Amino acid sequence: MKEIYVFRHGETDWNRVGRMQGHTDIPLNETGRKQALVLQEYFASHPIEVILCSDLGRAQETANIARGSLNIPIILDPRQRETKLGDAEGLTREEVQQKLHPDIWHRWHVFPENWDHRFPNGESKKEHLDRVQGALLDFLSKTPYSKIGVSSHGGSMRRLLHALKPDVAEPVMVGNCSLFKLDYSPARGLWVEDVNPLLHQNL
Repeated sequence: MKEIYVFRHGETDWNRVGRMQGHTDIPLNETGRKQALVLQEYFASHPIEVILCSDLGRAQETANIARGSLNIPIILDPRQRETKLGDAEGLTREEVQQKLHPDIWHRWHVFPENWDHRFPNGESKKEHLDRVQGALLDFLSKTPYSKIGVSSHGGSMRRLLHALKPDVAEPVMVGNCSLFKLDYSPARGLWVEDVNPLLHQNL
């Protein structure tokens, strides 16, 4: 039995203005660093043994702050990256509608998930889920650690939570530095009991 604590990176300037990041490597801003300190306080009293981390800078910086004084490794895996958004990367909602298609934003954010939808030159939600979940399961099947942090992204976490809990009737809200708990065993695989976050911040 393994406990997995999945958290989103802290806020970036692109998050603040609603600009889509995807694989674009945008650093945390000062608010994002303050949010990560709340994660650090949580893990100081609920220690983890390792952090699996997207290789994008915003996830790495969040992981480094979150582990604080814990002497634990951070394992980078590019398969944990956010969705590749293709032509939508760097655009706001209004720019997506103007430059790509007036309805494309709605089709991306429709709920229940449209797993086959993608932006031009990007990956679909299903491709993203398969990448992130496959990498996580691969790590969990091999690691000796039983309490594991995962420094992740909003889209990655939403895909994973909805795939593990398909009966959830509303979109799961994943704010910056929100923290969710998952469980894993070799016999049962990966599951989530509750999609309410352990931590949710409004800084």
